[in-house]
Amino acid sequence: MKYSFTKMLPALFLLAGLSGCIKEDRSECNPGALLKYDYSLNTEHANLFGEEVGKVTVYVFDEQGMYYGTYSDAGSHLTNSWQMLLPLPAGNYTAVTWGGLLDSYRLGETDTDETAFHSGLKKGVTHIDNFMLSAEEEGLTLQKLDSLYHGKADVTSVFLPETATTVELTKNTNLLIVTIEDESIRETASKGGELPYEIYCKGANGRYRADNRLGKKCASLTYQPHKAHTATGKMEVEIDLLRLMAGQPLRLVIKDRAGKSVYDIDLIENLRATGQYVTQEELDREDVYHVVLRRGTGGEGEDGAIGITINGWVPVDIKPEL
Repeated sequence: MKYSFTKMLPALFLLAGLSGCIKEDRSECNPGALLKYDYSLNTEHANLFGEEVGKVTVYVFDEQGMYYGTYSDAGSHLTNSWQMLLPLPAGNYTAVTWGGLLDSYRLGETDTDETAFHSGLKKGVTHIDNFMLSAEEEGLTLQKLDSLYHGKADVTSVFLPETATTVELTKNTNLLIVTIEDESIRETASKGGELPYEIYCKGANGRYRADNRLGKKCASLTYQPHKAHTATGKMEVEIDLLRLMAGQPLRLVIKDRAGKSVYDIDLIENLRATGQYVTQEELDREDVYHVVLRRGTGGEGEDGAIGITINGWVPVDIKPEL
């Protein structure tokens, strides 16, 4: 039987397209999606992904929003130019990235009204709307937290992927430094003795959904200092905090040795009152906040707060609740 060249042409094109799949390297036969990362939402206004992040864990959901799989990588090779290949069947997906070690957090699924949380995800069962990262632990007291970064992007898996989708990261952890300047403080308090002040924060911001919004039923958390230091006339503590959200109260509480409240403020409102941290982007860009409270002797010998600054800025028209 004879075949015309015209009739054979489609078959020749098909064989040409498959020629890459009969080579020793068969990687080009498999579809996938490429990701690259940008963490420029910081005070340097530069991509610090390679410098800071160190590890990424990607949770992939299919076009129907069902969980497909998890992919992770870590190490010094995660530079700004590094790209991650997700080996996915051809199609459309949503990739949710959590950056950092994640040892301080639980990842899993919750029910619709967030009354139950189960660690782990089930392929083809867990929906992206029920995917959650939680820092809430028994006792609801947090101290040292792993640095945490979030990103989310829609991706398409294709054969021979060439263009990487950029995932923009937001840092979800902050360092709060609180310094109290008080002439009555003595350095001896740091040598195993009782600290002159109790300092902590309280807020309901320990659950995050796939899009980095807070969960609907966040429990109230207490953030305790992981470092404290005293010197003559000064006490300073460091507190790790989760994401500061505009409109979501987070209280900074300072008490004296007798348990009397010296300062009790909404840190978020005071940050916004400086005029420097008004928008959510401005809050997300900064990750270190230094609060300095200067105390002195008020009228008739009573102690009183005489000044507060945050990163060198003075909040305007905000009074503490005593």
